[in-house]
Amino acid sequence: MEDRVFNILEWDKVCARLAAHAQTVLGKARLTGLAPCATREQAEAELGKVEEAVRFRQRIGDLPWSGVSDIHRLLRKAQAGGVLGPGELNQLVAFIVAGRRIRQTLTEIPPDIKVPGLHQVAEQLFDARQTEVEIRQAIAEDDSVLDQASPELRQIRQQRRQFEGRIRDRLEAMLRTHQRFLQDPVITVRGDSLCLPVRVEFKQQIPGVIHDVSASGATVFVEPQEVVSLHARVRALVMEEERAVERVLQRLSGVVAAVADGLASNACWLGQLDAWFAKAAYALSEDAQMPRLRSDGVWSLRRARHPLIPRDQAVPMDLSLGQPFTLVVITGPNTGGKTVALKTLGLLTLMAMSGCFIPASEGSELSWCDGVYADIGDEQSIEQSLSTFSAHMRNIVGMLHKVSAHSLVLLDELGAGTDPAEGAALAVALLEYFKERGVRVVATTHYAELKAYAFHEPLATNASVEFDIETLRPTYRLRVGVPGRSNALAIAARLGVPEAILARARAELRSDNVRVEELIAKIEIAQRQAEQLRAEAERERQALVEERARLALERAQWEASRQQEEADAVRRAQEVLERAEREAERVIQELRSRQRQAVVKDHELVALRKALDEARPNLQTGQRRRIGPADIPVGATVRVLSFGQKGEVVERSADGRELVVQLGPLRMKLPVQDVELVSGAQRTAEQAVTRVRRNPAAHVPLQLDVRGHTVDEAIPQVDKYLDAAVVHGLKRVTIIHGKGTGALRDGLRRFLSRHPHVAAWAPGGPGEGGDGATVCDLQ
Repeated sequence: MEDRVFNILEWDKVCARLAAHAQTVLGKARLTGLAPCATREQAEAELGKVEEAVRFRQRIGDLPWSGVSDIHRLLRKAQAGGVLGPGELNQLVAFIVAGRRIRQTLTEIPPDIKVPGLHQVAEQLFDARQTEVEIRQAIAEDDSVLDQASPELRQIRQQRRQFEGRIRDRLEAMLRTHQRFLQDPVITVRGDSLCLPVRVEFKQQIPGVIHDVSASGATVFVEPQEVVSLHARVRALVMEEERAVERVLQRLSGVVAAVADGLASNACWLGQLDAWFAKAAYALSEDAQMPRLRSDGVWSLRRARHPLIPRDQAVPMDLSLGQPFTLVVITGPNTGGKTVALKTLGLLTLMAMSGCFIPASEGSELSWCDGVYADIGDEQSIEQSLSTFSAHMRNIVGMLHKVSAHSLVLLDELGAGTDPAEGAALAVALLEYFKERGVRVVATTHYAELKAYAFHEPLATNASVEFDIETLRPTYRLRVGVPGRSNALAIAARLGVPEAILARARAELRSDNVRVEELIAKIEIAQRQAEQLRAEAERERQALVEERARLALERAQWEASRQQEEADAVRRAQEVLERAEREAERVIQELRSRQRQAVVKDHELVALRKALDEARPNLQTGQRRRIGPADIPVGATVRVLSFGQKGEVVERSADGRELVVQLGPLRMKLPVQDVELVSGAQRTAEQAVTRVRRNPAAHVPLQLDVRGHTVDEAIPQVDKYLDAAVVHGLKRVTIIHGKGTGALRDGLRRFLSRHPHVAAWAPGGPGEGGDGATVCDLQ
């Protein structure tokens, strides 16, 4: 595809908007140079990955990109035998840690989130943990080389510290013994030497090397002769230390070179992941939808928007191309949106072919094409002696031998810039040429001849951009099937052109042109009315569809609830019956035993009867009902609430507030509020069922922040978090406790050392919080 087409359509601005959502330099570089995929299959695979990224962002969020940087220069340097500095090595460590963290995030997601493509990419990431460990053992977070980097370096630094200590001890002794010769009893540093501030009149009293003189000249800074030789030894050790550090860095650079290919592969995959997630972020922010790519030359755009126009300002358009029409001729006034419609179609096609969601409604379809060709704008050039017409023709001639039945051609102001009659004739001939070869063409024009051609040609159709005559403003709505009007005379009238001039202009128009304009106006009115009716019908249809879906959902939920309640009721009833059978059998056995012993007493019979009654299943419905004085008949069977026993009403007080109830051998006077009718106080087994709902398990984060807590407060939180992490299958988590005084850190690490879920722990590395965090490997 020609670069000129990308420039005409402003493709670089679309890429810049996509790149703005990228989180890494690697992702931004990919999106800045974004181009259409080589095949439709590749574009569909790219769209699938972006769809997974959208799903991931909606459920979990973005990936942890901290630490991902462009390491290609460092890898090339290491492979070429160069020596990487401590900062560069720490940058590589941060990159390695970030890659492992991203891999863990993608591989340890809940099973209900289906992202197989992203999971497969995560499995491709190379784990350079051994390289990370070697660098961490030698390089500190502040880019200094640690003593433990090599035995030689440790020995040199120990010697250096010993000599520096001797120098300081000697100088401090001289401070005490030569205090009267000194300006101040302090040790100062001049250059890389430790000196004493000696009064100028006593400079001969302390032999040594003068390194500096104060501004007033009253003080000279002397390095005593006694420490000069010691300091020379220190300088020698410093040089040896530098060489030892260089050897450590050279060794680590070799370690990096050994895994450079794997790290380069990681950089490639991480850049690709960032590009997918940036496309997903763009899709969510712009309400863009996944397009369907076709191979039969058919476009069907629904409420498509120009990707460079703000969402709240863009006017959506519907456009179909390829079925049944292969040519669309757009007419209408200037600044009405014809060129915007062309660029919208071209940009959305390029976006879909590049694996991007498009700002259009769901169900939009675009065809894969072997090339997008465009002639848009005025490309006249004085330097090249090209007029507007010549520039247009040069571009079109360049297309003629390249286009095929799988090409998309966008032509703005076809045939303009020359004699109208000749220009119109040439435009018709070009459209015929493209039609015979099956090329999909969308062209804009003002020529009435092209409107007539699109009206008579079966494979062509007219379209127009709407213009409001009352406000003299375009509405930017695209109407397919209706040719547009220039509205030149109407606009002139609203702008104040005298009526006499307008009347003369109308007289100059041919009668057939007048009739065509009037017919187009009537068609526009009829189509506008039809669209209003269609919109109302669509709203009503959508409301009916939503209502039907709601009713179907409610019915399904009710049916599922009913079936569950029936199953629970059957289970509970079965349990009640089994319990009743066991209790009845026990009572029968007890009665038989006492019958044989002939020692059955009244109160024992009452107790056995109560046990049998309580074992009887409650299968009636209704709520417990409190009895009023007039509702209790003498002889009714009631249950005494305070005793939980049944009895018979044998007497009622005169005022009806108290009842005398026979409970076995006992008679008791009770308030009416303490009794209930047996017939109205039972519930069915189904109503007795208690339904328990469980909340779906929440996603467990990869880190826990306990900063600001005491050890006693933090340990229960950490213990609970580790239990949840193990239940959800996490293998590696991070506890953030901060540095502070170290009390919280030490207490938690002692707790982690004996925790059964923790296989091992280590301080966080670069990008993980350093000593302010502890990384735990879980069993």
